[in-house]
Amino acid sequence: MKTRNSALFALGLAAALTLGGALTASAQDTTGTRRARSQRRIPVRKEQPAPQPARVDTVTITRTDTVVRTRTDTVTVTRVDTVTRIEELPLQRLPGWQFGLATGMDIPTKEWLNVASIGWTAHAHLGWFPGASPVGIRVDGDYSGFGSRELDCPNCSSTKLWQLSGALEWRIPLDRKSKVNPQIYFLGGGGFDWFSDFIPYRKQDNSGTIVTAGSKTVTAVPGIPAVVVASDAGGTFYHWSLGGGVQLGGFFVESQYKSINTDGASSAHVPVLVGWNWNF
Repeated sequence: MKTRNSALFALGLAAALTLGGALTASAQDTTGTRRARSQRRIPVRKEQPAPQPARVDTVTITRTDTVVRTRTDTVTVTRVDTVTRIEELPLQRLPGWQFGLATGMDIPTKEWLNVASIGWTAHAHLGWFPGASPVGIRVDGDYSGFGSRELDCPNCSSTKLWQLSGALEWRIPLDRKSKVNPQIYFLGGGGFDWFSDFIPYRKQDNSGTIVTAGSKTVTAVPGIPAVVVASDAGGTFYHWSLGGGVQLGGFFVESQYKSINTDGASSAHVPVLVGWNWNF
């Protein structure tokens, strides 16, 4: 074992010496060459630089366009169109002819009411106005039945009255543009009267006059003994009348005061009518 190690040691030493000599010779050669090179002039030639390769620039442009557009359009349009249209309504026609029917109650007045109670009445009339004249004429026909007073004459027949009258009528339109064409009117005239079963009555004054209706008077009346018929003109009497009414379209309400020239004193009554007119 020792012999083997000794051999290996001798071989290593020989290799180291050989390597050391080689390195020394190389160093010397390098030094001589360096000296020789330093004494030799090295020609210097200026050469053109080699072309540079194309430069590629990568440019990243980040552009942020911030557009702020503020537009305030305030449009205020104030338009007031005031159109006032005045349309005239046509005037309602004033009729030339009219025919009316009515009914209602008939009220005796003063002392006559002591023997005759309030009765009912039926009425008809025919009127004519020339053109659009406010004044026309009218002919009336009326019938009234008055009940007898049970306290004064319980067994007496009811008094009946027929009348034929003529009158002037003055009409006043209130609103001719209205469809109902409202009117007020006034009447004045007179006519003829015929009684049946007229119950006599005594005037409440100092004279004590008994009022009769000719041959149409009831002669046997309690409280009025020996009724004397002062005259007999066939039972035909006369009256005068004043009154008026209101008309709305065809509907009318009317009243008149009528005074009859009965024997002894006048006998007055007030018919109140509600009726309808047909206008032509």
